Amino acid sequence: INLRFTFTSRYPMHLCPEELKQHVTLCKSILDPYSFLINSPLVQFYEQNHWHPISLLPDWSAFLLNLTDTSLALLPEPNSFVSSCSGTIPESFRAFLEGCMTVTSYFLDTGAQPPATIVKLGMSPKKQHEVSALSSLVRESLAETPVQQVIDFGSGKGYLSEEIALTNPGVCVVGVDREEVNTRGGVERNRLMEKQWRPLHQKLHPDLSAQKDPLNHYHPITMEISSEHIRSDFVSLVAAEDDRGRIDPNRDTMLIGLHACGDLTSLLLQTFLKCPSLRSVVSIGCCYHLITQTKQTDYFLSPSEHKKKLSDPTSIHAFPMSRFLQENLIFFSRNALNLAQQAPERMARSGTLPAQNLFFRAVFQVLLTEQFPGPISMNVGHSATKASDFVSYTRAALDKLKLSTSLSDEEISSYLRRFEGTEQRKLVVFYQLRTLLTRVIEHVILIDRVLYLADNNVTARAIRVFDPVISPRCYAIVASK
Repeated sequence: INLRFTFTSRYPMHLCPEELKQHVTLCKSILDPYSFLINSPLVQFYEQNHWHPISLLPDWSAFLLNLTDTSLALLPEPNSFVSSCSGTIPESFRAFLEGCMTVTSYFLDTGAQPPATIVKLGMSPKKQHEVSALSSLVRESLAETPVQQVIDFGSGKGYLSEEIALTNPGVCVVGVDREEVNTRGGVERNRLMEKQWRPLHQKLHPDLSAQKDPLNHYHPITMEISSEHIRSDFVSLVAAEDDRGRIDPNRDTMLIGLHACGDLTSLLLQTFLKCPSLRSVVSIGCCYHLITQTKQTDYFLSPSEHKKKLSDPTSIHAFPMSRFLQENLIFFSRNALNLAQQAPERMARSGTLPAQNLFFRAVFQVLLTEQFPGPISMNVGHSATKASDFVSYTRAALDKLKLSTSLSDEEISSYLRRFEGTEQRKLVVFYQLRTLLTRVIEHVILIDRVLYLADNNVTARAIRVFDPVISPRCYAIVASK
């Protein structure tokens, strides 16, 4: 599928639903043959022989196992990887890479750089990048769909809210967060930067310098955010909690969310559709591994069971949301959603390979299965991550699982020796290889959300806003009604 974009501003134009459906179909055609990559738990790599499907592709297997560490580290970013390869890339593997690259270039922006963050107080470099880029996008969205007030959904300490208030005079900005500690942090930050605010405001907006209280443009409030909000007038609920009376439930409002976690992005979009005074939305999601599919995430439900769950009017579906994906029964396993959380560009930029603990955990699973037959918890958590050798790792993990063993240090070490060398390399290759599909899975989730809005007669688009090396969850959904 060869699609060309025309840019009317810094960002791509809206794509029609049929084009988006074609792209989902393309993503699915890439994912289906390699489902073993996205659905296989790494902890069971040796126990369940996850390398076997790759061994059936001898040109892939030989090529990948002979890669240098430098090339293998670059594998999650296909363009850099291809440039680093000195040998011949097998044609079938090159086709796989090109399919992944086609997907990952679908939502690129023009490459224009947003202005620097105006107020950096308390912000990490990553947060500064996110605030400057997203506030720039919000400003463009306000020009396209003018509103009188903005609600920052899950505002934290108000970094983004404050930047939006400062760069958009005349727009009332309220930050809503469920945690009182964040609201207090926002109030304290307001107090600390009060002396900075007025001079900055006058410099940015000299024609408005006579305004009496520019600091009053941003106000944080504490408010529980739940699924009940999609069944009511969200702006009215915020207005009821606003002790300063600054939010008017009858005014046109923009709803924004920076890294709304898991199901919160779905909730935000559904709230946007249900509330009449919400005219536009800008949302960046994260934590795909926390997404709810139907009432309970279960990749192995039959088609009839999935359809029954999807038709349940009491269920809030974070994925899939759109009719197209629901009708085509497109779901992801929990392992696939975990993979969608990876940061392939950052991994490639770091030039490093997976930590030794990944290998320790996969070998430990073999030991666990052989020494403790029967159902047993596999969650060892982070209790053993600081272990410097496999024996220490094993004993810490067994303590976590409340299991005891008579195995000597030598017997434990023998498990590691079984998988050192080529077998260890296979695990590293498998880990790097599956990361190529991270953005493919993510694009399906993003397009599902855009199609859901289109199902409800709302024009929407997905845009890459952040540098993915700095902020891996870099895509925003922008919509207006």
